[in-house]
Amino acid sequence: MKSKKIIQGISEVGVLLLLLWASQVSAQTFSSGSTGADGAFNPSSNVTVTLPPDGILNYTTVNIASGRTVTFQPNAANTPVTILATGDVTIAGTTSVNGSKGSNFSTVNLINPGGAPGPGGFVGGQGGSRGLANNSGSAGQGPGGGNPALRTSGGGNYGAPSSFESLIPLFGGSGGGGTSGDSNNAGASGGGGGGAIVIASTTKITVTGTITANGGAESLQFQQSGCDGVAGGGSGGAIRLVAPEITNTGNIRALKSGGSALCSGGGTDGRIRIEAFVTGSILATNPPASLVDTPGPITANSTPSLIDLPILTISSVGGETSPPNPGGSFTSADVSLPNGTTNPVPVTLTANNIPVGTVFTVKLIPPFANPTSVNSSASTGTFSSATATANINFPQGQISVLNAFGSFTLPQMASNPFPVFVEGEKVEKIKVAAVYGGDSSIYLVTESGREVPYRLLMQ
Repeated sequence: MKSKKIIQGISEVGVLLLLLWASQVSAQTFSSGSTGADGAFNPSSNVTVTLPPDGILNYTTVNIASGRTVTFQPNAANTPVTILATGDVTIAGTTSVNGSKGSNFSTVNLINPGGAPGPGGFVGGQGGSRGLANNSGSAGQGPGGGNPALRTSGGGNYGAPSSFESLIPLFGGSGGGGTSGDSNNAGASGGGGGGAIVIASTTKITVTGTITANGGAESLQFQQSGCDGVAGGGSGGAIRLVAPEITNTGNIRALKSGGSALCSGGGTDGRIRIEAFVTGSILATNPPASLVDTPGPITANSTPSLIDLPILTISSVGGETSPPNPGGSFTSADVSLPNGTTNPVPVTLTANNIPVGTVFTVKLIPPFANPTSVNSSASTGTFSSATATANINFPQGQISVLNAFGSFTLPQMASNPFPVFVEGEKVEKIKVAAVYGGDSSIYLVTESGREVPYRLLMQ
């Protein structure tokens, strides 16, 4: 008889933080950073766009006409969707990064897999197996994944603190939890989390149609009826619009469980953010958007530029190096630990551009049981590169999934009140200018040489 192995599957790592840059700062210019390499996007029919490896689409203009629907095929890294344009973006049709509904209970399937997320979101929990063993469902993935339970407690939560409004870094919603199976039925699976999308134009964004990042709807469970008899739905995802001028007379939604397609209660909606110097008519979004009068950073090529983005990775499990793009699936392990590996197993995290001393949460999601969470050690190293370790007890002979995440604020510069970042750029030095008989002026000088008046930070 073969000895059992501890087998580990690793999921997407969700990193949460409160703000990337310290304060909102007025700026004179904005550029989406689009290279225009993908030309004009003007689909003549419904289309599913295959995302490139980095998830960034570089258009000149975007025109999604009324009656047209645009969806996206996730890439291997499951990045969010980033749409950049050098010219106008007009959305009269539908742009969707919704999560998928979980599967209803089944008398045929052995196991119902969790609902797929939208790009940048997290998969729903699988249903319990049909048979005499392994009947419990699994939790939804993501920092706010729903537990394997019925709808009222199994809905996915977005997973970020209420103060997280910048949507930097951008990530989608968490999956809902699956329900139990029995000897004759595979349990219902959880809905996938809504995806994440940022749309940025160097000139203008006009929305008269629909943009959605809804969570996948609940699925029906055989054991009970009504709203107590469904698996958890996915949480809403994230939508961010950035341009010098934005008008919205359409529908922008990032709702839990596809807008509560079956039942209400459980889980949470996602996040919406609108950033523009000038806004035209802005109809109410659902949930309400965070409105900012300054366009923020999008990518390293945008103005302002996004630099030193915080990154958290699971770099090794039990000494075994993780692959670059882990699948996070119960069907195929990303890392297999050698025979003789004993619990607890060390899991090493690598943190880039995250404050030293941060403690992360590592969540183990077994295929047929409740999840467990363990805090890591405080990270050590430097702000640009640090490591932390968490010791995890894995179930033997099963593929489990790991999520890792943390919430933190970026520190101020030592011994002074000035911010570390302005519009996504590091503050390199402080400049004080004075004229005879007048007041002094203070400027924050970024690495690129931009000078931002400090007085604007105080308004």
